Amino acid sequence: MKPAWLAATLAALMLMLAPFVLERPDHRPVADNRVLPVEQAFVVSHRQEGEVLNVSITIAPDAYLYRHKLAAEGQGVTLGDWSPPAGQPHQDEYFGHSEIYREQLSLTLPLRQTTDGGRVMLHYQGCTTGLCYPPQQLALTLP
Repeated sequence: MKPAWLAATLAALMLMLAPFVLERPDHRPVADNRVLPVEQAFVVSHRQEGEVLNVSITIAPDAYLYRHKLAAEGQGVTLGDWSPPAGQPHQDEYFGHSEIYREQLSLTLPLRQTTDGGRVMLHYQGCTTGLCYPPQQLALTLP
């Protein structure tokens, strides 16, 4: 009887801890309930102004975004040429020499052609001290 009780207790404990497990770049789990959820670590907002989509990302303290992991693609939208702004130099233990963004990032995406229901898929990845969030994909719907 004891092994069944122990297994049930361990299973319940694992379920309780599951929301606090994030993935490091080396794919080892890290448990820490003080880590912000990704949508709070990187708050994304957007606004279309004519033929431009302005994207703003507010980055939490102690967090940063990688420039080389930032991308945008149109779905029902043709994007014009754009490139992310220069970032701060950063020596990363996983990616080597990188560029990162801290605090705030503003992007200007030119819209060449749009259709009803069009959206822009924003791809990004960021980290905080000791761990990285999994790569993210966020749909930005145009009005």
